[in-house]
Amino acid sequence: MEASLARYIWTHTKKQQLWILMIVVLSMIPYFMSFDLPKLIVNGPIQGRGFEQPGATQPFMRLHYNLPFIGEVQFFSGFQLDRKETLFALSLVFLLLVVINGLFKLYINTYKGRLGERMLRRIRFDLVDRVLRFPPVYFKRVKSAEVATMVKDEVEPLGGFIGDAFLQPVLLGGQALTAMLFIMIQNVWLGMIAAVIVVIQIVLIPRMRRRLIVLGRQRQLTARALSGRVGEIVDGIGAVHVHDTSNYERADIAARLGLIFKIRFDLYQWKFMVKFLNNFLAQLTPFLFYMIGGYLVILGRLDVGQLVAVIGAYKDLPGPMKELIDWDQDRQDVQVKYQQVVEQFTVEGLIAPKIGALTIDDPDPMTKPLSA
Repeated sequence: MEASLARYIWTHTKKQQLWILMIVVLSMIPYFMSFDLPKLIVNGPIQGRGFEQPGATQPFMRLHYNLPFIGEVQFFSGFQLDRKETLFALSLVFLLLVVINGLFKLYINTYKGRLGERMLRRIRFDLVDRVLRFPPVYFKRVKSAEVATMVKDEVEPLGGFIGDAFLQPVLLGGQALTAMLFIMIQNVWLGMIAAVIVVIQIVLIPRMRRRLIVLGRQRQLTARALSGRVGEIVDGIGAVHVHDTSNYERADIAARLGLIFKIRFDLYQWKFMVKFLNNFLAQLTPFLFYMIGGYLVILGRLDVGQLVAVIGAYKDLPGPMKELIDWDQDRQDVQVKYQQVVEQFTVEGLIAPKIGALTIDDPDPMTKPLSA
């Protein structure tokens, strides 16, 4: 089996990964448009910009571009709408963009879920296939409960990650960059504030989560050892009763459970401390936006629509950043689990695959007529 999980995934799902990545790139277009629409609604029909005179109208859905060496070219003059009609039209367009973005998310999540389940089925089949090819001497020093646990439980998280292996960084990174680009376009200073907070999150949070990876690996190893020990007790229950070692077995299990409790408690403490710091940094940026952005509005260097649009865009920034950091931790976790499984299923003296391969000989074509 491949030593790298990423290489294993790419080898078997390259075409599917390229297709879903193309869909993700396409979904960034309506995602960016949904940021700019609140600014148009607030500055236009709500505040009345362009509707100062009674009965004034504004073109809706006008298509025109400034082309080099040609000048302005108008493709469609649009519909002339008054203030209320423009408000309703822009609101419906915003609702349409919400539906389109939701449909993109539905398709992407469904596709990656199906892809992950198919690869999980392949991994489990490959592992069982290797078990069937193990040399007989290997079964004398391996516990059946541990092998069953690895095939059933320890590869389970791989299925959830496989669909996200290449998709998630492109999707979440694209969403974060789109929101950051939009904020920068509206106001450079607000964009710099958001960028500084994002850099702190990217640098600080993953460093703190390295401890979580170490604790997670310890938890997995101790749980696997507990499963093997319980299997030994069940298999040798007759010897336990004959030699009256039940109290010894209880003491051993109690010690193992105590160690697992300590590891899991440390894991919870460290996890929630990281979550607290991440949430604090996420809420610090809106505070700065309200204070500094409001000050710029008072000075006339920023309009209300831009401030509303910036705050709305930033609401979509902490989510992708947090999920991107979670993806990086999941990537390291599943890579460790995958390597441990590969190590357990990599043994010398495997039976060659061709021995169990099916061979089908095609019969020669019939040249003579059938006869009874």
